[in-house]
Formats: sequence, structure tokens, C-alpha cells
Amino acid sequence: MSATTRGTLTECQASEHGAGARIGALFDQWRRRIHERDAFAHLDERDLHDIGLSRWEVESELAKPFWRG
Repeated sequence: MSATTRGTLTECQASEHGAGARIGALFDQWRRRIHERDAFAHLDERDLHDIGLSRWEVESELAKPFWRG
């Protein structure tokens, strides 16, 4: 195997690892959004007032699909 071929394989492997890490991070972000929105859904009016959110703001956040930030 030539040095050029070896270099190309290493670059491909690094690139695949980077893509895998980015996909994993994206799935983690989606999972966090799902859990955070579920927590928002269970807050009562007093809790919302304490954190400075209105019911309308929470409802609009809950209406978003998990892949939208």
C-alpha cells in the first residue's frame, strides 16, 4: 500500500468518525429536547410564573417537533 493510499484511508476513517460523533450529538440534542418539553408540559401556572414563562410560550414550544430548536 502506498503512502498516498494509506493517507486517504486514514482521512476517510477520521471523517466517518467525525460524522458518527455529529450524528450522536444530534440524537443527544433531540433526546434532551424531548425530555425538556415533557418537563415543561407538567409545570403548573405557579411554576411557570416562577421561571418567567406564560402558558402560551410553553404551548408553542410543545407544538414544535423534537428536531426543531
